[in-house]
Amino acid sequence: MQRISMFTSVTFVFLCLAAVPARAATPGVAIVCDQDDSQIAFAAGDIRESLRETGHKVADAKGSVRIVFEISAAGMGPQAFRIRREGSRIIRVVGGDSLGAMYGGLELAETIRLGGGLGAVVDKARKPYIFRRGLKFNIPFDARGPSYDDTGTSAQKNIPVMWEFAFWRQFLDTMARNRYNVLTLWTTHPYPGLVKLDKYPGVNYDDVCVLRKDVDPKSDRHWAKRSVDVFDPANVKVVRKIALADKIAFWTRVFNHAEARGIEIHIFHWNIYTFGAGGKHGIDDQPDNPKTIAYMRYCIGQFLKTYPQVDGIGVTAGEHVNRGRLKGSSIEKWLWRTYGQGVMDAKTADPKRKIRFIFRQHQANLGKIVEAFKDFDGPFNTGHKYARARLYSTTTSPYLDKEYRQQLEQYKVPCWLNLRNDDLFVLRWGDPGYVREFLHNVPRDLMRFEAGFYMGPDGFVWGREFVSKNAALAGELEVQKHWYRFMLWGRLGYDLTLSRHYFEKRLKQRFAETNVRLLYDTWVSASKIVPQVNRFFFRVNDLQFAPEGCVHSGGFLGIDHFFRYPPLAGSGILSVRDYASAVIEGKAPAGMTPMDVADNLDRFAKATLAGVVSLRKGPGASKELTATLTDMESMSYLGRYYADKIRGAAALAIFRADPKRKEYHTQAVTHLTDAIAEWEAYAKVAGGQYRPQLLSRTHYLDWGKLLGEVKKERDKVLSGQGK
Repeated sequence: MQRISMFTSVTFVFLCLAAVPARAATPGVAIVCDQDDSQIAFAAGDIRESLRETGHKVADAKGSVRIVFEISAAGMGPQAFRIRREGSRIIRVVGGDSLGAMYGGLELAETIRLGGGLGAVVDKARKPYIFRRGLKFNIPFDARGPSYDDTGTSAQKNIPVMWEFAFWRQFLDTMARNRYNVLTLWTTHPYPGLVKLDKYPGVNYDDVCVLRKDVDPKSDRHWAKRSVDVFDPANVKVVRKIALADKIAFWTRVFNHAEARGIEIHIFHWNIYTFGAGGKHGIDDQPDNPKTIAYMRYCIGQFLKTYPQVDGIGVTAGEHVNRGRLKGSSIEKWLWRTYGQGVMDAKTADPKRKIRFIFRQHQANLGKIVEAFKDFDGPFNTGHKYARARLYSTTTSPYLDKEYRQQLEQYKVPCWLNLRNDDLFVLRWGDPGYVREFLHNVPRDLMRFEAGFYMGPDGFVWGREFVSKNAALAGELEVQKHWYRFMLWGRLGYDLTLSRHYFEKRLKQRFAETNVRLLYDTWVSASKIVPQVNRFFFRVNDLQFAPEGCVHSGGFLGIDHFFRYPPLAGSGILSVRDYASAVIEGKAPAGMTPMDVADNLDRFAKATLAGVVSLRKGPGASKELTATLTDMESMSYLGRYYADKIRGAAALAIFRADPKRKEYHTQAVTHLTDAIAEWEAYAKVAGGQYRPQLLSRTHYLDWGKLLGEVKKERDKVLSGQGK
């Protein structure tokens, strides 16, 4: 996304005016900016609001204080800003580019708001810690144009939401305020519903459709294997009547708004999918079909020509590829012949256009990637699942060093980090220290100042929420419900120096009625629980574990799974089997034991519950604060459940290794009985706030029904079936 201003080192002279009543003691303030620069104008709007909230009058050019926006390349880089006070009458916001000026203006607006007025403004300069900070959004355009797995409740419910401009305006504005500047939209093959494909008559479709029936999690867990024909009208229903031309106008408007907020749009794909075109014009999903290759290339070229705001294309080397049909070629070459040359077609039509290509490492080889794309003309990057599917596990993920660093250092291709959160979907999370430490540890040298990160799940859609039982909160944007978590990653991704004091001020702004120091500490304690569980029971992929429900794609995760899979490599945690061996051999355990892990979880839960009890004694809480405290309470009971389950697994491991030690069987039963009580409390509190839902990659998150599985687990061990 290139935005080159013709103005450098000069003051813009458009006066952004608002008629606002003023307190007698406050000065009038004139905001001097270029209203034609949409990014600066957005920041100026936030400044006006902050002035209004703190009692200042927005005046004309004769105001006693002037806030002046400038763009200057001197000594500054992209996205950088300076805020400078010049005596008592001038506050100057200088950006290295429009985006930097916007960030400086947003920073100024926030400073005024948090500090109670212009008196809080001090000189400040910042540049981005990580150059590109993005969100990963698996977008459910339509039942006929799905993302990788749209079988969950959040995806199905959010299909109509994707066609609400009000949603995108609020979502993108929130991204900008949180300093995200990349939105990656992940899909399979939506082009017949988004682009006019004149060369392939009969492929395009109008309207927006959803499935008529709920997804069956036992048989329809993946779009590539679906038993339902989504192009049969008997299986889908129209939820929005809209012609293709109007669809194009809609997404043009959305992408324009993203550009106005300094947000790059990148479209990522899984392969090979041909939804809407399969069976027509000789097209199928086989890699050796030249008609499919020509069709895919045409789709990408036409898409980029239709939407000039799109900044990048990303690809995956195969989730649905019949590699046996490649016949001595490679999936890397197939992707060059389709997506790569489709991008080149768009660049031929507009030679000045810059389009980034991101080729993910997943199921591919970087040497083959570089060779296949040697003729690509433009920024060429790669990507890696940095923490696999477990963003909330460890701040020092070992996987990039294990899997990709050597290739990256050999070929020197800038690498994006895919920060996959398939850990937390429902309960609110907030630990600034964890985020700061995580981002401090990421390998910025491998990004080479060109790439960055994109954060998000495969098993959930960050649209509107549809499970809250509180009518006042139902239907809010996920980025608003989880405002603290999204703010932490975006703001610290831009400015790693933000302190506890800053986050406490943000909490005070949101929850003025409460003790923010205690709220901060309580939220941190609750947020340590899932990372500790993940380090003990580490599953690399999304479908293997959803901690909030102790489920995987096959349903409830019983105690035997805690035997089968070890802790995170390098975490220093002993598996239950290694712990049992040490106990039986009478040796001191060489690392953190399962009992230590359980004690940590109980300690986090105890601190959380104590904080929640104290915070509830304060003055009347808002509905949002009440819901936030309920989430923390829910997390504490979940932590206590896992603590008891881990203790039970450890005791059972000793008994299984030495059946003569029957006392450990008794201990296992006792711990699993305690786990039932904790799950009952968890189900009561969390189930009182949320309705059940189906998660896309795992299973039903229904705490009440899962209680039956928790009881069966204890009963099997009690009856001896656990031997």
